[in-house]
Amino acid sequence: MPGLLPGAERVLAAHGPALPQPDQLCGPFAAALALHAVLASPASPASTGAAPPASTRAAAPAAATQGPPPSPADPAVPSATAIAVAAGTAIWPHDVADWRPEGAPLLRTGWDELPRAAALEHSGTDAAGLLRGVEAAAGDRVVVVPVPGSALDAGVLGALLERLRAAGRPVGVVANVRTGPISPPGAAWDVGHFVVLLAHDPAGGSGSQSGSQSGSGGRVLVGDTYAELGAPGLPPGCRWVAVEALAEALAAPPGRGLLLLAGREDEAAVAGLVDAAGLPRGVWAT
Repeated sequence: MPGLLPGAERVLAAHGPALPQPDQLCGPFAAALALHAVLASPASPASTGAAPPASTRAAAPAAATQGPPPSPADPAVPSATAIAVAAGTAIWPHDVADWRPEGAPLLRTGWDELPRAAALEHSGTDAAGLLRGVEAAAGDRVVVVPVPGSALDAGVLGALLERLRAAGRPVGVVANVRTGPISPPGAAWDVGHFVVLLAHDPAGGSGSQSGSQSGSGGRVLVGDTYAELGAPGLPPGCRWVAVEALAEALAAPPGRGLLLLAGREDEAAVAGLVDAAGLPRGVWAT
């Protein structure tokens, strides 16, 4: 896999078995996966690359309202539910099928631990809440560096991802996007969403790999929260998207951006990479 970000191999090991996300918890789910980059314990399957036991995989259709825990491979990593609780996430108690891509199941894992939203527009988790939830659920081990998407054109985005890759410090990258610009071909799904970013291939686009979508700025490997959005030949739920398309998805109104999850010991280094790219740091409103 070209251009993996530091720690992304551990995220990939946890990603497939955890799919799909619980409904309305894409942010906490993506963050729980991204935390494997910086928190996975040395003995865990996620950090060794060993396949997780079959018992951690999703059950057949009978489990349609439950689903597997989002961090099955490593108890050192907070679950999506724990992050959602710490973030103050509220659930809209009714099914909105348009919030899921076609064919994706409705899962209610963790709903019994979360309050109900009084109105639809107050449901879910915004970026500010997710930042608080990650840092609270992870204790003092993790910091989150937010980068607003309004500052990320394709060139700057690609340069930032290359800086993160070259630095070699484990970092989990959560992207808050509008899905339209990065949805797979034929997928009519356009909502606010959170995904994880796993690799940056600045020279990508030769068509030598399945699931490739690229432009002059290269491509980024996206780990989505639904297997239905993955590309053939790639790990479950993963697909390559053009850096230009990702920049468009990150700049979509009312506000989007990146959350960079780092170990506390790497806070200054990761923040310094953002500053060196000439980018602002701060949380956006959605």
